[in-house]
Amino acid sequence: MRLLRTYISVACGVLLLAACGKFLDVKPKGKMIPSEVADFDHLLDNTGIVQYIFLDNNTGSMLGYLTDNLELSEGIGKVAYKANNHPNIDRFYAYTFRQPYGNPNTSDYFWDWGTYRAAAYFNNVIDGIRSIPSIKSEDAQYARSVSAQALAGRAWGYFHHTLVYGPVYKPGSTNNKRTIPYVTSSDITAPMVDLSTQEEVFKRVAADLHAALPDAPAVTNWPSRPTKIAVQTMLANYHLFTQRYDSAAYYANLAWTAAIANGGPGKVLYNYNDFSWTNPANVINSTIKAPDNFLEAVNSREILLFRATDRGAGRSTSSYPSAEFIALFDQDNDLRYKYFFLSAPGYKTTYNGTAYDDGTRIQYYRGAKTQMTTGFTYPELLLIRAEAYARTNRLAEAVADVNLLRQYRYKTGTPPLTAAAQDEVIAAVLQERRRELPAAGIKRFLDLKRFVLEPGKPWHKSKIVHSLGSERFEAAIDSDFFILNISNTILQYNPHWNVPLDTRPY
Repeated sequence: MRLLRTYISVACGVLLLAACGKFLDVKPKGKMIPSEVADFDHLLDNTGIVQYIFLDNNTGSMLGYLTDNLELSEGIGKVAYKANNHPNIDRFYAYTFRQPYGNPNTSDYFWDWGTYRAAAYFNNVIDGIRSIPSIKSEDAQYARSVSAQALAGRAWGYFHHTLVYGPVYKPGSTNNKRTIPYVTSSDITAPMVDLSTQEEVFKRVAADLHAALPDAPAVTNWPSRPTKIAVQTMLANYHLFTQRYDSAAYYANLAWTAAIANGGPGKVLYNYNDFSWTNPANVINSTIKAPDNFLEAVNSREILLFRATDRGAGRSTSSYPSAEFIALFDQDNDLRYKYFFLSAPGYKTTYNGTAYDDGTRIQYYRGAKTQMTTGFTYPELLLIRAEAYARTNRLAEAVADVNLLRQYRYKTGTPPLTAAAQDEVIAAVLQERRRELPAAGIKRFLDLKRFVLEPGKPWHKSKIVHSLGSERFEAAIDSDFFILNISNTILQYNPHWNVPLDTRPY
């Protein structure tokens, strides 16, 4: 894979408008190189931007298996994954903290099909619009809007990528670990750039987001495209990791205020009290009847920025929700428990004369019943504001935000939370955040990495412990176990990075 071959091949395909995947019902103008703003605008509708973001070839994500939200039974781990040589055995290796998690000599989906495939589209859009010789005055704002969406999309990808392939980001420290290449050129003949340090990535992400903010559109045609509210949310989320909580509160408040300006919270939140089963006699196979028909759609009212996520984790085909995760939910009043945590037959098999039978297990059906995203939802935006308020000692406002979401998630009449000491309020916000975000994928993984900087706090963990039958596996969060390595298929063609090949047995 010479010079990130996947990135280059995608860039070639974009330029030719011939060899790419299907555009979302957008017909390219023959096979000409794009030359108008609209041509580049269409590139932002490509499914490659959203499809495999931190996902494997079977749309799961081993990142969730490093966290405390999922668990494996002995049968799933030892038979379904290990004995059967599961095609995504990296999930099992992650759960047991056995490195390398993935085969270092094969393609890394997170890079090749995820971040850098998407970046190729974004860079072609940005460079392409800049290269248009003369943009009509009536198209100038349109061009800036399209560029802004591409800048924000690129920033979102690289921000998360450096946190996955780099150490815990430590505000106030040098953060000089070289992590990923911040590729900004669409020129397929240009030499591959050097690795940026994590601090450099953070600064460039901030620059891209601030450049995008003035021209990001108020409305886009699909939630895969960042709106101004989405860019503000990205900045708020960015500052959770820089611990600039005043800035996080500022941007989250701008975003949430704009989101509910015309229609109130009900415009962007589902009230679970309005839900019912279409087939109460068979809830496992039933769909949820909601006030509209978009609960399972990408353009669900709650999705602010769509990026595909692991929707299958938590069910016996791959894993179960951990006992700790299940215990976070009020089983009597939290309607997320009612609709997403369902009892169903667990994994059962016989292997080499040994029977494995998990019996009936509580499983997590959220991904089967609703659409989820590894981007942002409006509930997450509200909880970002709540966390920022709590961390800046605006406790009454933080509690009000949590109670607002609870009105839409808990049975009507459930007592609201009341103000308390600051750490108690922060803990309450973060518990609600953990309940609300997807159980698998990148969200909890990255939260654990930022919370590790707060020893002594109720939400802090220094390590993760997993069980598999009678065996225990543990790993420190602030360690190499929570840093993914660059694949040899990339390293071998970029010797100027001075990163040795991974020679560990796989």
